[in-house]
Amino acid sequence: MRTLEEQWERSLGQLQKLGQLSAAAHGRATAAREMLASIGANAESRSGYLAAYPALQARSQVCDVAYLRASNRLLRRAASGRRPPARLPRPWLVGPAGPSWWVEMIRCSGAVWRSIPEAAPEFALGMPLNHPAVAAVTAGAEQLGASCRAKDIRGSSALYEITRPVGPGGRLASADVRIRPGKQEETRQLHTDRHKVWERAGAYGDATQVLLAEWRHTNT
Repeated sequence: MRTLEEQWERSLGQLQKLGQLSAAAHGRATAAREMLASIGANAESRSGYLAAYPALQARSQVCDVAYLRASNRLLRRAASGRRPPARLPRPWLVGPAGPSWWVEMIRCSGAVWRSIPEAAPEFALGMPLNHPAVAAVTAGAEQLGASCRAKDIRGSSALYEITRPVGPGGRLASADVRIRPGKQEETRQLHTDRHKVWERAGAYGDATQVLLAEWRHTNT
C-alpha cells in the first residue's frame, strides 16, 4: 500500500500529464484555427481544415474540463487534509477525428461551466495568503468566475434591446436586436470573458500544479 507521500506524488504526476494533454490539444486546435484564418476562402486545402477543426476544438475542450476538474479536486483534498483521490477525472476522447455526434455533444454539454471552482480552498493550505502561488490560483479562480458571469449575463435585456423600425407608409419593419446605447464596451468585455474560459481553465490548472508542488515541498 502506498504511503501518503507516494499517493500525492502519484496524483501530482497524473495532474501534470493532464496539463500536458490539455496544452497539446489546445495547441493543435489553435494551429488549425490559425491555418484557416491564413488561407484564402477558395483554397482547396481549406475544406480539410474545416472538416478537422470542430473535432480538434472538441478534444481541446474535453481535455481542459478534465484538467480543471482534477486541479480543483486535488486542491480541495489538500485543503481539507484528506488523501488524494484514487483516480483523477480523465478526458473522454474518441477516435482521432471525432464523429459529428460526439463533437456536437461536447459543444452543447456546458461541462466547463459546471466545473468552475467555488469558494477558495487555496486559503486553507496553511501557506501565507500573499504567497505568489496562492495569489495565482486565486486570480485564476476569479477570472473563471468572470467568464461564468459573462455567460449568464450575455444576451440579457440589460445589454440588448428590441427595436422595430418604421418602414415606408408607417409600417413597422421586422424586429431587430441591438446593443443598448452606452453598453458597447461592457458587451465586448463580456464576450471576451465568456470565450476566454478555455484559456483560463488551463491557466488555473497550471497555477494549481505550482501551488500544490509548493505545498508538498513545505510539508515534507
